[in-house]
Amino acid sequence: MAKTDRRSRRIDQWSEDAWLQRVRLLREATREPLNHLTTLSERPETMRGRIENFVGSVPVPVGVAGPFVLRGTAAWGRCYVPLATTEGTLVAAVSRGAEALNAGGGAVVHASASEVTRAPLFAFTTNESAREASRWVSQQFETIRTLAGQTSRHGRLKRINPILLGRRLVLEFVFDTGDAAGQNMVTFATDAACSWIRTRGPFKQLEFYTIESNVSLDKKTAAVSFSRPRGRCVNAEVTIPCGSVRQLLGADADAIARVGREGVYSCVVSGAMGAQAQFANVLAALFIATGQDVATVAECGTGLTIMETTGAGDLYASVTIPNLIVGTVGGGTQLAVQQECLRLLGCAGSGCATRFAEIAAAAVLAGELSVVASLAADTFVKAHAALGRANGGARKRQTSP
Repeated sequence: MAKTDRRSRRIDQWSEDAWLQRVRLLREATREPLNHLTTLSERPETMRGRIENFVGSVPVPVGVAGPFVLRGTAAWGRCYVPLATTEGTLVAAVSRGAEALNAGGGAVVHASASEVTRAPLFAFTTNESAREASRWVSQQFETIRTLAGQTSRHGRLKRINPILLGRRLVLEFVFDTGDAAGQNMVTFATDAACSWIRTRGPFKQLEFYTIESNVSLDKKTAAVSFSRPRGRCVNAEVTIPCGSVRQLLGADADAIARVGREGVYSCVVSGAMGAQAQFANVLAALFIATGQDVATVAECGTGLTIMETTGAGDLYASVTIPNLIVGTVGGGTQLAVQQECLRLLGCAGSGCATRFAEIAAAAVLAGELSVVASLAADTFVKAHAALGRANGGARKRQTSP
């Protein structure tokens, strides 16, 4: 086959004909009918830029938790939260937590502006050369900001943090990514800036270069998460009257606060990053439903839950998520089902990412309240037996031989 034909076929790999050919070859190679996998909810053409070698979709059940009462900077009022999961008890737990939040007047939530980084590494022959390069970049910042800004209408370069490591210089590019999650956006913008940087000044004497040094901690958990947020830092809190705590959560405020406190001690002993019960559980379910990059749960799942009683005996609870990377434009958010879930939240399209981040934090807080309360009331196992088993919790009788 001619090169032009091969190139043409590569370009058209998201066409319906290409999809049919892949499915046929896969069926022949595996001798599996693949009837469910190849049932499409989206046309193959819509997968361009989202997946390669597309053959089908994996449906994940979606449940709705809520309603939530929100008192945020961007999220205010009532909403229902879609969660895609196959873990029985999760949606029920978040719904119960939402009821407790509402009894306290709703979740008070605040999300910061988004900061997403890309951190290229430049190696020189000496530390002196690296220091000279660092000074030069500082002098050229406005030009670099302009070049980076030409690659996206959503991203804006806020600053460049130089990190000297002997003869190596890491430049941490920090971007405001607007309503996009922004990982690809910051990569393209940083690459455009570095293509210019590498041909000028002291950078012409480079020994080595790579677009990412690992300082960005992309999809990784790290000890600096709280001091140097990546994405949005979000805080959610509530104070629930003691009477409502017992009625809705099945345990006293003191008992719930005690379990939460003991959990923090255990996280310290085990060397965990942060201290919380199940951030990743709630966030992964929400991310799947709304088309987020689920792998970022590695970062977003790091955080802190605080539970304590007030002087009046009420329960105060808060969560801090220092690295919440979410978006309401681009990527998987454009797929039809995910768009519907975002519209359900009032978070589809531009201008909605901060609202989405605040809703996510409220859902996480609800999940934390529910799971810690179930531990305090000793109902954790019973709940999973009742809702987390395909047979509805029925146990086989054990008989003596």
